[in-house]
Amino acid sequence: MDRAERSIVDVFDRGWARFLRRLDGLGDEEYFWEPVDGAWSVRQSPDGRWAIDGAGGFPSGDGTPPDPMPFTTIAWRIGHLGLTFIGFGDRLFFDGSVALDEVAVPPSAAASARYLEYTYQDYWREKLEEFEDERWALPVGPVFGPYAEHSGTDLVLHVLDEFIRQSAEIGVLRDLYRHRKQLGKGGEGSPA
Repeated sequence: MDRAERSIVDVFDRGWARFLRRLDGLGDEEYFWEPVDGAWSVRQSPDGRWAIDGAGGFPSGDGTPPDPMPFTTIAWRIGHLGLTFIGFGDRLFFDGSVALDEVAVPPSAAASARYLEYTYQDYWREKLEEFEDERWALPVGPVFGPYAEHSGTDLVLHVLDEFIRQSAEIGVLRDLYRHRKQLGKGGEGSPA
């Protein structure tokens, strides 16, 4: 692993440690909190499995997210983040056989910690450490659809971007939840 690749892996490690600290004390009420009507979350399906609303962000099935994207709960974002690690990791490091619509997402805040640790460590971080030097520069191939011609580095940076964005937005939701009683109490000229 060269210096630039090592730097990318180190950013994942720092971001992961910060994210875990940010999740400390997360409870179920906050995990499922829907500050607006129509928010996407994690729900139990009729077959008893817990699933993410909106097919992980692409309910149309064509790879296009809705516009505008619905507001999402912490539960949804954690489910989506784990599916990102599994989906990209399974195709980059394994055989690509995991069907994401069959992955059970966590039904509680306590279960989310185990889910995140498993999806991040087993499908992404451990394998990233073993990623062969030449694969960082090679195209990832047709298993990645529209990303086929992108390099391994491009794909890893895409996952890093998604991880940082989702973890930051979870942090903002935690801040909003902590101050939820004050939301909408702004004065004239203040944002509600």
